[in-house]
Amino acid sequence: MVIQSPVGMPGRVIRNKFVERITKGERIDFGCAYKCLSTCDPAKVNYCIAKALINASRGRMDKGFAMCGSNAYRIQKIVSVKELFRELVEGARRCLRK
Repeated sequence: MVIQSPVGMPGRVIRNKFVERITKGERIDFGCAYKCLSTCDPAKVNYCIAKALINASRGRMDKGFAMCGSNAYRIQKIVSVKELFRELVEGARRCLRK
């Protein structure tokens, strides 16, 4: 789904409970430590995108979200980078043998 970042820019994310909370306007206590964008006013926004992305990168999806592209709905499984490359190489080898 597409959400609005704290500075008003759209971002496509995978819907989860955290996203549902922020889209309902719930203020997530984040204590702005980053002050990364001058256009972000911690007194007016309901979450910190930097903190949400850091939490997601650490696997804390209850406190963050994963950004994605418009084709994310096509994903059938989540694999490691190692497994993805193995599948790509195997597929390429099959194609080259034909």
